[in-house]
Amino acid sequence: MSINLKSLFKYYRMRDWRAYFSLGVFGFFVAKGFLFPILDIVLFFLIGVLLLAFGFSVNNFFDIKEDREKGEVKNLLVQNKKNFLFSISPGILALFLSIYFGLKIFFFVLIASLIGFFYSAPPLRMKSKPFLDLISHGLFAGALIFIFPLLIFSPKLTLFHYLIAFSIFYLSAMLEMRNHLEDYQSDLQAGLKTTVCFLGYKNSIEFLKYLALFYPLVLFPVFFLISQKFLFLFLALTCFFLPLFLFKRNYRIMDIYSIFSYLLIAAATLYLC
Repeated sequence: MSINLKSLFKYYRMRDWRAYFSLGVFGFFVAKGFLFPILDIVLFFLIGVLLLAFGFSVNNFFDIKEDREKGEVKNLLVQNKKNFLFSISPGILALFLSIYFGLKIFFFVLIASLIGFFYSAPPLRMKSKPFLDLISHGLFAGALIFIFPLLIFSPKLTLFHYLIAFSIFYLSAMLEMRNHLEDYQSDLQAGLKTTVCFLGYKNSIEFLKYLALFYPLVLFPVFFLISQKFLFLFLALTCFFLPLFLFKRNYRIMDIYSIFSYLLIAAATLYLC
């Protein structure tokens, strides 16, 4: 099959990067990365983009069977050595560039890349194992994206940073549950054993509902550490969105709630710096 260069780059699924790229930008602002030299900033964003391309392309490469069950045609490459190298090349380049920031960042990028790779790739294929799918996604597609700029631009990680990272891990795990609920039938037909397949569809809906309800409690300590003023704003935000979610049972409401919550944290960081 002859595939032009434009089609190959579609394989990196850039349109799906928005939420994950935003997490990196959020971490960049919390770490006050904008105060650093322009070369450091450019390299940080370049490595981040390359890791996103790597994660999505590897997922595409190993998900052909599942995507066929869903009737999707986004997998443009057959599984051969040449296309495998094309799929992992952004990760290799990101790893090479990370040496600029020192060994600590190099090993961090290496570990994050390995988690992202084995999330999709056999023999581990963590996305097909109950609860390990949520944990791995919460790490490489959540907490680690936020921590990456902190390791580059912050002098040290504090309890404040760890609490934010945990809240993002928690949010990313919820998003993974939602994705697997949408893919429940195709995952069953493809023989995957995701958390949703393991718990069953109805039990998974209930499990996700309780995860969503406890999410504000995960965010609460973050705002408690910031200031009383921002804690009050967060509580007001929660009092508005939580009843709305309970009434509508629409998870897009929780998406908006999380966006406003993290914007509030970013604003607090800039305001108090």
